[in-house]
Amino acid sequence: MHSRPTVVRAFLLLAGTLVLSGVLVTSAFAETTATVTVTAVGDMMFSSSVGGLVSRSGPNAPFSAVRGYLVGADATIGNLETPLSRRGSAVSGKAYTFRGSPSVTNGLKWAGFDLIGQGNNHARDFGSTALRDTFVNLDRAGLAHAGAGVNRAAAFRPAIIERNGAKIAYLSYSQIGPSNFAATGSSPGTAYTMNLSTVKKQVAAAKKQADYVIVSFHWGIERDYSPTSTQVRFGRAAINAGADAVLSHHPHVIQGVEFYHGKIIAYSLGNFVFSPGSTAGHDTMILSLTLTPGGVSDIKARAMFIDGSGRPTVARGSNAKRINAVISRTSRGRGSKATVRDGVVELRK
Repeated sequence: MHSRPTVVRAFLLLAGTLVLSGVLVTSAFAETTATVTVTAVGDMMFSSSVGGLVSRSGPNAPFSAVRGYLVGADATIGNLETPLSRRGSAVSGKAYTFRGSPSVTNGLKWAGFDLIGQGNNHARDFGSTALRDTFVNLDRAGLAHAGAGVNRAAAFRPAIIERNGAKIAYLSYSQIGPSNFAATGSSPGTAYTMNLSTVKKQVAAAKKQADYVIVSFHWGIERDYSPTSTQVRFGRAAINAGADAVLSHHPHVIQGVEFYHGKIIAYSLGNFVFSPGSTAGHDTMILSLTLTPGGVSDIKARAMFIDGSGRPTVARGSNAKRINAVISRTSRGRGSKATVRDGVVELRK
């Protein structure tokens, strides 16, 4: 969140009127963009075993073991794969439908979340009413959100927050069906798109509104440790259009971090608060990074292990060793350098 002391903003001395080689140069003091720290996690689902945990122990319980790793950042981001409402009916034709208690917003706020992604294949699991309730509940908790909206324009609109005097725009997209979850001109839904031009135009537009742009995609193949060519194409196009970081999810496993033009693409952050569904689904991470005017720096991944209730915990022992190996292997597969230091994977170009 923003409890950490803010970073002192740097100033460039450009003042004065000078004559250089016969040319008159006039300028004024100007501030550089502030440095902003970001923490990101993957999929959060508050149904099934996690819903039971919330019912028994309250909305803070899913984050009780990891809150300390989330609250220190200027901006903490996660993907909400559950409508938060007591209303609505499960849509027909889906094998899995999720719905969580509205009280979960209190837990998200307590854990330090600032930006919530809703561009995914479960946001509309309980229909339009539950989705609208989710918007209201997130707004009441002061949680900025993107990736779904009351209509198409709202769904594709970036969430913008300000930290340390710098504006951060957040865009969230879904590339996983059902496609009828997509918002229309007159009905609520998600920012579902496979149109590369749409993404590029929207990222470029967001860059004009903010100092930094972060993009999330819900994409890829479940349980596959390698991104598809479509993921690579869209991730790099978002960076080319002005994004500073692409922080994505859906495969339920880690897919590694790639450096691209001084920015990063995290192809899949894995699960975070989730009933894992598979042995591999227990393994995940918290990614931290720093956005600066010169690019992304200080990229670190901390291994997490999801327990039987769907609650993330700090990985220890053999679990930590295995997860760090997955983070390192998948990131090196994307051309990154990975070094484990004090139990944390440090990633570099």
